[in-house]
Amino acid sequence: MRRIFVLAVLCLLSVCVSPAIASLPYYNKDIGYTIWLPKGWTVASSRDLERAGEQCRPLPIQGLTSHWVAGYMTPELGEGCRLLVEVKPGRKMRPADISNFNNYIVRSLRQSPLDSADDADSVVLKNATYYKEKKVLRIETTIGRGKHALLGLTYIVYTRKGMLTFVGYLAPGEKHMQKVLDTAVLSLYLDDPIRY
Repeated sequence: MRRIFVLAVLCLLSVCVSPAIASLPYYNKDIGYTIWLPKGWTVASSRDLERAGEQCRPLPIQGLTSHWVAGYMTPELGEGCRLLVEVKPGRKMRPADISNFNNYIVRSLRQSPLDSADDADSVVLKNATYYKEKKVLRIETTIGRGKHALLGLTYIVYTRKGMLTFVGYLAPGEKHMQKVLDTAVLSLYLDDPIRY
């Protein structure tokens, strides 16, 4: 009987511990958050962030410039950043302000012209979800057209000191990576000074 109990406990431990082993925590002390990413991911260098600044926007709205302060890279992507982070300093927003800003973002994306002079710049809203308990707006967009279209995932994390924006870009065949990014950003741990 004891053997069965010990075996059951060992099986339970292996199930509970394996997700923790499969991902690694990355602590960003400058901003104040911890994010868990899969093994093999690395922190982007300042050169990688500069290159991303020329190519990627923080919010899927035309005309906004970016200032990436952190990024994470995957081995299969080579030199490109898989997940980028931008800080928008400000104040703690009231729930009504958050709701108004979320509505503004979604409305702007719905009204963006579907026919752009440059197909690479066209942005089409696919989905937007607000996770009230986490204070996170998740926006899913299609960027570009045809076989060169990318899936853009933008996460706006509301904090006591403004917002953090996490942006990931996926190729059409990378459906599994969507779940990886969702898990990473939605399990984000903010330090006390910035936690909402």
